[in-house]
Amino acid sequence: MEKRCISVSALSSGSHVLHFADGSTYEADLVIGADGIKSVIREFVTGRPTSLVYSNSVAYRSVVSPEALKGVKTDMMRPLCWIGKDKHIISYPVQANQKMNLVFFSTDSSVPMGSVDVPLPWAKPASQDELLHEFSEAGWGEDTKLILKEMKDPSKWYLHLLHPSLTSYVRQRVVLVGDAAHAMLPHLGAGAGQGMEDVYALCSLLGDARAQKCHLDDALKAYDSIRVARANMVQTMSTIAGNIYEKRGPGGGTNAQLREQLEAIYHPVWHHDLKQEVKRAVASVYGPRGVL
Repeated sequence: MEKRCISVSALSSGSHVLHFADGSTYEADLVIGADGIKSVIREFVTGRPTSLVYSNSVAYRSVVSPEALKGVKTDMMRPLCWIGKDKHIISYPVQANQKMNLVFFSTDSSVPMGSVDVPLPWAKPASQDELLHEFSEAGWGEDTKLILKEMKDPSKWYLHLLHPSLTSYVRQRVVLVGDAAHAMLPHLGAGAGQGMEDVYALCSLLGDARAQKCHLDDALKAYDSIRVARANMVQTMSTIAGNIYEKRGPGGGTNAQLREQLEAIYHPVWHHDLKQEVKRAVASVYGPRGVL
């Protein structure tokens, strides 16, 4: 069965009604909006259209075999970030080292973020000639040229994000998770992880053995109290990371300055005690014996 939700409305009972494109409806005590970057549920939560903005960055993506890169002198069998002005490259092995994932980023920093509208689709095939032209300037080195020659059928992704960030992920008994709540740029590789943190927190709060319908409002309030600050911080840092990779960071663009800025940028993402944070949130709703 395929259903496309087009809107949400509230009932005086406290329940909500999902309206679908085929004319059908469904009433629910709780609505969880996990409908991605183009979320319909988000507009109910915010009470207004929200801004998905084009970041002025595109990503050219391709997957090639390691054998195709034998002429490359750089050790490609480890994650790498190649840094340049308004451009950077991410490469790393996947599928047990049987394939290489290659992503070439390019940004137009001459115009403000959000000033350009990109028509759909935001991901589409691109030509190798376009990619070669985008990275034709001097300075990228022979290895990069060899890699580019193997990216024969790249895809092109126009990178969007939710801007400004939401101040709440909850309205009444409708709650957002994942990209619906905090669509971000991919530069920390943390967008999916934040969605998983959302779900872990929400499931812990709603799945406690003592949970009843009367606890819904308090559980959603507790979810909002821990997830908005955390996920929005990662969203902001993801944008900053992309600026640093492309020498637009707040601390300058020399090698020493880049190293200093990148040294600790992943620490708050990786080293966060989510279990304890969620445990405290559960205790705030049900008492200190919450089940995790």
